[in-house]
Amino acid sequence: MPPKIFLRSLDESDLARTLRWHNDPALYASLGDCFRFVSTTAEAEWLRRKTSFAPDEVNLAICLRARAEHIGNIYLREINWVARKAALHIFLGAKEHRGRGLGAQAVHLILRHAFLDLNLNRVGLEVLADNTAAIKLYEKSGFALDGRLRSAAFKNGRSVDVLTMGILAADFLGGASGKMKSPGPA
Repeated sequence: MPPKIFLRSLDESDLARTLRWHNDPALYASLGDCFRFVSTTAEAEWLRRKTSFAPDEVNLAICLRARAEHIGNIYLREINWVARKAALHIFLGAKEHRGRGLGAQAVHLILRHAFLDLNLNRVGLEVLADNTAAIKLYEKSGFALDGRLRSAAFKNGRSVDVLTMGILAADFLGGASGKMKSPGPA
């Protein structure tokens, strides 16, 4: 089954959506960063920087294939070309699209890009230890647990643990078999 989503570069025309998402405290409840209000001016500057070329990051919009609707963002950040590694960040800003397998498809597409186009060897991420839905998605995508950072985030008035996870190109590409992992059903 073809993916229900596609990835494209972020564009300055995405401002209204990214501003709404970055000002949604409910979205940040499951993300590692803390919530803080963002002005239109600050968001426009952030988007201008993220749509400009940067050698150490890839910033993409997640869009529904059927309507080309922008529903979230996915990034490869902190790209280290010598060590051939990057950090993955993702969120689905439109909550009605969460839990439908679209995040798994987006992760699969960005891992294809990381390993086949950019020739990276490792993609890592950090996830709140109590975000079981995200952890399940990452494990299903082939990520393995690397470690636990105790009290590494502050959420709802308390310190929480953060898990570090990673996937290697060989894991994603199927090792010796050469069979690439499937993104799974949506």
